[in-house]
Amino acid sequence: MIGCASQEEFTRESPDPVSFSGSWELDYELSENPNDKLRFLYEVTRSQLQQQQAVQKDMVRSGRMPSTPVSTAVLNSLQGVINLGRLTEMISRSTVLNIEQTLDSIVVQRDGDFALTCEFFADRQSASTLGHETCGWQENQLVFEVSLPEGLTVNHRLVLSGNGKRLNVATTVSSSTINQLFTLNRVYMPFEPGKGMYECEYTLAKKKTCRLGSSE
Repeated sequence: MIGCASQEEFTRESPDPVSFSGSWELDYELSENPNDKLRFLYEVTRSQLQQQQAVQKDMVRSGRMPSTPVSTAVLNSLQGVINLGRLTEMISRSTVLNIEQTLDSIVVQRDGDFALTCEFFADRQSASTLGHETCGWQENQLVFEVSLPEGLTVNHRLVLSGNGKRLNVATTVSSSTINQLFTLNRVYMPFEPGKGMYECEYTLAKKKTCRLGSSE
C-alpha cells in the first residue's frame, strides 16, 4: 500500500520527532477483542434501528406517512455491521509489526498481510488496484487511508505512547451504505526478534489462539 501526504489534513513531516522503527508484537491485554467489539456495536445498531422503527410506526398510526416494510432494511443494516466487523478483524489480524522509518518514508511490515508504505515527500496521491490511497501525518499521528470500490474506506492510525513503550494501531472500516463505523484498536509492544516465539491472534470464531513460531 503506497500513499502520499497531499491531502490538506495531512502534513509532510511530523511536528515532533516521532519514530515507530523497530519490531512490535501484539499486547493482548490492552488490545480490543474483535468479538466483544462487534457484539457491542451490533447491540448499539440494533437499538438505534428499533428506535427508528418505533418512530415510523407512530407516524404510520397518525397518518403522517404510509406503511412501508422495514424488516429487510433492518436486516441489511445489521448484516452490514457484522460484515464491517469481520473485514476489520481480517485487516487487523497481524500480531507482529516490523517497521523501518527514515526522514523520507516509512514501511510497516505486517505478518500475514501486505505492508503499509508512505513516502512523506511524494507529490501526488496514488491509485492502485486496491483503490485511491493517501497517507501522512496528522500532528504526531501517522495515518494511512485507502478508498476501496463500492464505497468502502479503510483507515489505519498509528499513535505512539508518551514513553515509547506502546504503539496503538486504530483500524477503521466504513461504508457509504452503512451509517455505523467499525474501529478496532490493537496495541503493540516492542520486542527483540528471536527463536521459539509464540505467535498469537484473536479471531471472531476462536478468540485467542497461539502457536510456536518458526525461527528466522
